[in-house]
Amino acid sequence: MSLLNLRRTPRDTDLDVAGPARVVRNPHDVRRVRAGDIAVVDLPDLDRATAELICERRAVAVVNVAASSSGRYPNLGPQVLVQAGIPLIDGVGTDVLSVLKDGDRVGLDGASLVRGDTPVAEGVLVDEARVDEMLVRGRTGMSVQLETLTANSGEYLRREHALLLEGVGIPELATSIDGREVVVVLPGADARSELKGMKRYLKERKPVLIGVDAGADALMVEGYEPSVVVGDIAQMSDRTLRAAGEIVVTTSRRHVESEERLERLQRTSVDFPGAAGSEESALLLADARGARVVVTVGGFGTLEEFLDSARSGGATRYLTRLRLGAKLVDAKAMAGLHRPRFTWLQVLLVLLVAVVALGAAIATTPVGSDWFESASDWISARTQEIRG
Repeated sequence: MSLLNLRRTPRDTDLDVAGPARVVRNPHDVRRVRAGDIAVVDLPDLDRATAELICERRAVAVVNVAASSSGRYPNLGPQVLVQAGIPLIDGVGTDVLSVLKDGDRVGLDGASLVRGDTPVAEGVLVDEARVDEMLVRGRTGMSVQLETLTANSGEYLRREHALLLEGVGIPELATSIDGREVVVVLPGADARSELKGMKRYLKERKPVLIGVDAGADALMVEGYEPSVVVGDIAQMSDRTLRAAGEIVVTTSRRHVESEERLERLQRTSVDFPGAAGSEESALLLADARGARVVVTVGGFGTLEEFLDSARSGGATRYLTRLRLGAKLVDAKAMAGLHRPRFTWLQVLLVLLVAVVALGAAIATTPVGSDWFESASDWISARTQEIRG
């Protein structure tokens, strides 16, 4: 609801939070948000990944011109913001986008967005109780979303069957993947913690590491250099692009800025065809090049998380996972399945401890005392013979 013609009263001078406005019209614009900004966004059905990125960019508040949850499915973005303590004002209307520009000093007064002494928009302040209501409403509408997913899957299969079923157009790689284990790191909030939990597995098995979008940077932060990076290089740092063995750019994410950046870094890339997203491209690439097992890091774990992360690309994500079948494993499951290998040094150490323990046990018995006395006498006699 727009409040462009209202004036604030003198008693409304104390604001709940204040900062420069940063207008975000799509999820890619979130990377423009700076610490201390109030993000004014146009993001219907705010998803978890976008909300986590807003938190990472350290915005102090979020004002959404759209409905942060339409009720079509239980999207998790509002919950992420509320749990992080970031105020979220919902459904203020699009008029505010024509009034505000980046850098305008704004603030929140309850459920109102104000500039100076003038309210420019008002919506609904989302708290934990309202988040719970959103999730309940979303679960009610989830069956319709699943029906839509099924219909979209059939359409995608008809359009991209050559890519999905036969691997037509999937690029060749210099990196050897055939018969090896592959770890695909996705740009999820849990990626870094899951990598920490897989440290022994990564050291022992030495899988091929593929970083997807910002997941490639997560690999670098944890001390691993990706063999291959896939997706939108705008989400990857220069350091990551320099370290990557190979760079694969999805056709939908290739643009002039990407080309110029790669040229500046003196790197080349190959294209992944079709309309598949970054995650699906990485999984299909690993499968087509003969991966024995594909472990996903930073992915979703529940149906709600799947629908929240998939959004309009749900059909491609669903069919890609069917394509990989039993070779696809989530990192959380891998952590429970993997058992560390024992080295020869560890085995010898265990044997040594066992021998010492056995010797100590024998020494406490009468027979053991006689044995040790006899052994001591024998060693003393031999020593005297050698000396003498």
